[in-house]
Amino acid sequence: MGKEPKSRRHACPQCDYKTGNGSHLRKHVRAVHEKRRDHACSQCDATFGHVSHLRTHVRTVHEQRRDHACPQCDAAFGEASTLRKHVRVVHEKRRDHTCPQCDAAFGEASTLRKHVRVVHEQRRDHACPQCDAAFGEAGHLTTHVRTVHEQRRDHACSQCDAAFGQAGDLRRHVRTVHEQRRDHACPQCDAAFGTAGNLKTHVRTVHEQRRDHACSQCDATFGHVSHLRTHVRTVHEQRKQQLGNTAPGIWSHALLNLVQPGNGNGNTVTLATASF
Repeated sequence: MGKEPKSRRHACPQCDYKTGNGSHLRKHVRAVHEKRRDHACSQCDATFGHVSHLRTHVRTVHEQRRDHACPQCDAAFGEASTLRKHVRVVHEKRRDHTCPQCDAAFGEASTLRKHVRVVHEQRRDHACPQCDAAFGEAGHLTTHVRTVHEQRRDHACSQCDAAFGQAGDLRRHVRTVHEQRRDHACPQCDAAFGTAGNLKTHVRTVHEQRRDHACSQCDATFGHVSHLRTHVRTVHEQRKQQLGNTAPGIWSHALLNLVQPGNGNGNTVTLATASF
């Protein structure tokens, strides 16, 4: 066998990393395997294993520099490598990283790792300190705290008074409300929807006739959880309030009809009666 090329002479004893520079190998071991973060940002709490990573952080985060512009759209990035990823994933639509457990494919290896961890391993390593919610990604936890507990709505619509906690929700609002786009067509009928989620709900409740949301107080079932909440609020809670406000002795007998949605012919079914 021939000699190892000088460009790859220094091999890491703990992984497959090889380099032609001994100092690069030492930096690699220190940052990757020893998890040392010796380079601290003077403007925030971030720390890094490589001084070059610190410089990139300062330039892109604090100085907000975006020196690498995409030639195909208006996007611009702080690093050339991020631009290359953008072109490969967004414009070339490449999905080179395939999940070994399902048919999913991703443009970046890190996204595949997240998918495996969250979807297949069902890991929820990021717990909310204010409630019982837990998430597979730190970013989802941050979004949860900001939008649910802090009630922040930082993304305002420029065409109406609506405001949203996430930029994606704002984009969906503009697309479906103001642009009236219905990009998700039902393959079984002429219905079309603004979001994929609404299409799935339509197929499940209309064509598959699924009623997965059951009332715990009667036999009624619903295709939408919102319809179940409305039912509980208007039928069960309202009736309880009416009975609670009725003075004893005014009525000798009261009939409480808990009504289940009919079968399409206009009929309803009495599920329970109450007397007092």
